[in-house]
Amino acid sequence: MKALAGIKVIDFSKWLPGQYCGMVLGDFGADVIKVETPAGDATRGFFPAALPGMSYWHLALNRNKRGITADIRTEGGRKLLLQLLAEADVFLEGFRPGYLERYGLDYAAVKAINPRLVYCSITGFGQNGAYRHKPAHDLNVIGLAGLNSLDDAGSACVSEVQVSALGSSLNAVSGILLALLARERTGEGQAVDINLYNTSLSLQTTGISSLWGCKATGCQPFGRTAHYYNIYRTQDGRYLSVGTIEPKFWRRLCGLLGCEDLIDRQYDFEHGGELQERLAAVFQTKTQGDWLELIGAEEFCVTPVCSLEEALDSELTQQSAMLTQRQEDIGTLQYVQPAIRLSEMPGSIERRAPLLGEHTAEVLAELGYSEAEIMRLQETGAI
Repeated sequence: MKALAGIKVIDFSKWLPGQYCGMVLGDFGADVIKVETPAGDATRGFFPAALPGMSYWHLALNRNKRGITADIRTEGGRKLLLQLLAEADVFLEGFRPGYLERYGLDYAAVKAINPRLVYCSITGFGQNGAYRHKPAHDLNVIGLAGLNSLDDAGSACVSEVQVSALGSSLNAVSGILLALLARERTGEGQAVDINLYNTSLSLQTTGISSLWGCKATGCQPFGRTAHYYNIYRTQDGRYLSVGTIEPKFWRRLCGLLGCEDLIDRQYDFEHGGELQERLAAVFQTKTQGDWLELIGAEEFCVTPVCSLEEALDSELTQQSAMLTQRQEDIGTLQYVQPAIRLSEMPGSIERRAPLLGEHTAEVLAELGYSEAEIMRLQETGAI
């Protein structure tokens, strides 16, 4: 038995935040029914393609889900979705505010037929405010939230990790589970409102608090880097992460670099730029491999900056048991395992992502539809 066995989730999300949230819920045993339009989610067409109508992206994010199609612009599609929601525990949607209201699928309307439903909405900028209807990709959101000014000089870059999107996914998982727990006590469901912008701000809680503190006390705001907490380039163009926050590690670093005269200057922020240049010049005298050999197996906060390929091939990843593969009907597929580890009810991967509409007939039959009724829905374009 899994932790979320018996929980039915209707996943009507189209993009990364909702798809990842539904994936996590499915990994832990929820019956996740993914609803797509008959045209399919746009992520099916992403590059690279695993097979026609299925990208590797889509394959990764929609495991452990059953898949159906429904066009809510048709009467039959709306009726089908309402029937699913009438007996569901969770509705997960990622549309802009007001869109589902046009079709009688907003929280107030759905609550009237299923008061126990947990209705989770993931948007870019929330249900209110001037930005609520604006498109919101991760890069736009983190820029607005001050998250991709990636160094103290104000330089910026594009991260491989969609910070606000995946952060919102995990906030949605938490919100859904909190609402389900509350339902056990009250018998009532509720709306869960998640948005990427608020997530981006919440992820900066420590930075925001430090900024406020410096304004209140008149001190100079501490940047995200310091001479003892930074990334340094080595002679061969590789990089080392230096996170020597604790004084004992700073002392070891100074000894390693032959800079013993700097031991008592760890907190000399007034000359931080000068100290950073000094350390950078020393790191440039040896290759990354040379420095790692000098460090050896000592417990020390100086580590290599790895490429993704290097990280996947590393001993650390192998020992993590985070990577696995399964033999599916479409071939051998590789997966990243659930990161949450439960001792008694662990998450697992039980089924591949569905082909477009793969389980439509199965799910409709469970709702009591006859073969003839399913055929009529197909003929009218409802599914």
